Amino acid sequence: HTRSCPKKLPQKRTMILTQCPVCAAELPPLSAKQCSRCKTRYCGADCQKQHWEAGGHDQLCKKIRRGGGAEQYNANKKYTEAVVVAAEACAEDTK
Repeated sequence: HTRSCPKKLPQKRTMILTQCPVCAAELPPLSAKQCSRCKTRYCGADCQKQHWEAGGHDQLCKKIRRGGGAEQYNANKKYTEAVVVAAEACAEDTK
């Protein structure tokens, strides 16, 4: 039994980031601390500072902003990863 490859890829969807990227704590809906440039949200100033100094945020910040902000950047990244997995599965199915 072989599956056919999908004719259309799913549309990109914006996801909501709900955890601090440093400590994984749940973020409050609207009042979380955030990077003024790219809008990456944090549970507090300590995590924001740690992410900037040791977590590599300074290397990604401009890229995230160019990608539409933290929400869109991460949604696009997950979408791209899912497309690669789907394409590989499709290629495997058509061998």
